[in-house]
Amino acid sequence: MAGKTRVAKYQADRTNQKLYFCRLACQAAASTNDKQHYQAHCETAIFHLYGTFLAFIQELGHFYNITLAAPTLSDIEAALSERTQVSPEVQRLQQLKQQGFLANIEHAYQRCLYAVVSDPIIDEQANRGATESPDLIVNVVTLSNQWLPDDATIREWRQQFVELIEQLRAGMVEF
Repeated sequence: MAGKTRVAKYQADRTNQKLYFCRLACQAAASTNDKQHYQAHCETAIFHLYGTFLAFIQELGHFYNITLAAPTLSDIEAALSERTQVSPEVQRLQQLKQQGFLANIEHAYQRCLYAVVSDPIIDEQANRGATESPDLIVNVVTLSNQWLPDDATIREWRQQFVELIEQLRAGMVEF
């Protein structure tokens, strides 16, 4: 593999694949008129976008020769500090994860995983007259998806992530 960067040798294909799947999910969301299908496609896009983040962290780990099955930014930072190294890529990702589009992606991902917590006072008032427990399947299908980012927002996050990854990879080239 003479002449190739370490990035080309390790895991870049998985990161790119997740970005591709995100793009496909956004296209599918834009082409449907059904609310539930739209929500499903948007959630799929968010899952792939967050998967891109995880794949890129793994790519960074391989670049820095850190062998971890499921590395985190903290893991990479700790391993590098033991070697008295610093990763500008990890620092940039941590910054964007605290405040930036990566924070938004992570928040949307968490919202997809967990049910939106409702107000207990409103729930109690609604259930006063109910004699049976609510039908959970109907409840899931009829839930509002106002918390879910639309496909245009997800596309914007994807584009920002693509640009970031290209910038970080350019700095990861070995000479």
